[in-house]
Amino acid sequence: MIDPSTTFRDLLTTDLAGWRTAGHGGFRWVAPGILESHGGPGLLWYADEIFDDFTLHVTWPTTTATDNSGVFLRSPALDDTPAPAIAHGYEVQIDDRGFDPQTGSYDSPLHITGAIYRLAPGAKGLSHPTGDWNEFVIMARGPWIRVVLNGSPAAQLDAGTRNRTGHLALQCHHEGAAVQFKRVAISRLMHDPALPP
Repeated sequence: MIDPSTTFRDLLTTDLAGWRTAGHGGFRWVAPGILESHGGPGLLWYADEIFDDFTLHVTWPTTTATDNSGVFLRSPALDDTPAPAIAHGYEVQIDDRGFDPQTGSYDSPLHITGAIYRLAPGAKGLSHPTGDWNEFVIMARGPWIRVVLNGSPAAQLDAGTRNRTGHLALQCHHEGAAVQFKRVAISRLMHDPALPP
């Protein structure tokens, strides 16, 4: 849960100031305050700032059962490809099917919504039905990343070996996927004795 005294800054402004695209596809406003992915594969990344330790609050629904997207953390700066973010950053997955592209199988804990893609398994059954809004609270401190989905612990990575600083990004995964985002808000993570050093 989010501490009500925490101050968040919403990064999704109507002009998308500070955001850039890498790869294919993109994002478009489909209603006031609601940004939707289309096409892909690609990323919309927040180029204006690099973040290290933070709490990130993201609200989103899927629109079909086959939707796929992700929230990227600690990505390097990108040019025309999302590849550096995939190799050096972290992705908090949005895919209720849990599809593993390497094996062609479904219900993979490392690919399910809330998982830290291929690095930390997600808990199944935490996302709301298609069309309903979901809430990620993602906390990053040093090598430690925790994902809370709709108020329940979803995944935790205790000793991530990738970047400890970087950019945030939203994924447009493939044509036909239309994941929507209403809030992408960040707060610098202050010292909390309940968190690892």
